[in-house]
Amino acid sequence: MDRKVLAVILAAGASKRFGGTKQLALFNNETLIEHVQAILLSSSVDEVAVVLGCDLEKIGTHILPESTLLANHEWQEGIASSVRRAARFAVEENATHLFLFLCDQPFISTCLVDRILALSKFNPESVIACKYGEAVGAPALFPASLFDAMFSLRGDSGAKSIIKMTDKLEIVDFPEGALDVDCPQDLLDVNVTNRSA
Repeated sequence: MDRKVLAVILAAGASKRFGGTKQLALFNNETLIEHVQAILLSSSVDEVAVVLGCDLEKIGTHILPESTLLANHEWQEGIASSVRRAARFAVEENATHLFLFLCDQPFISTCLVDRILALSKFNPESVIACKYGEAVGAPALFPASLFDAMFSLRGDSGAKSIIKMTDKLEIVDFPEGALDVDCPQDLLDVNVTNRSA
């Protein structure tokens, strides 16, 4: 079976701590949701999709033509529903790997994405996840052998629980991953950091 990597941005939440539609917040003069799509579309992944739920119609107009919109009507359940939606699409597309991203990590780069993809070619059955601070999580690449485990997730238990349970794990340092956008101050901070970089 030919290798096929499907990248999915999980962006269905209500952004309560942000106090507005975080997906449409501006970073580097483009919305966060467009920014992450553009990075992925310029990388070596085979397909890009975005899971939307809350404010689907409003955010949906910012899905780039080359991306696929995946509607998650169960988004209020928590992150697990979006992971399941992504895994279902991966199965439908006969993907060998599912690469999960969050739209609130603006310092994701094509270089990081392609580095993880290159590592995966030598370790096709391993989960490859990013480390920032004390956390290990998205961006994270999962082999098809773990899709069933994703279907069993419920509530606010996301892909991190799968990362913790696997015995085949590769870690990639991504310190900038700690600079995410949870509240308006975070958005100011990442834009200042970006200008000074």
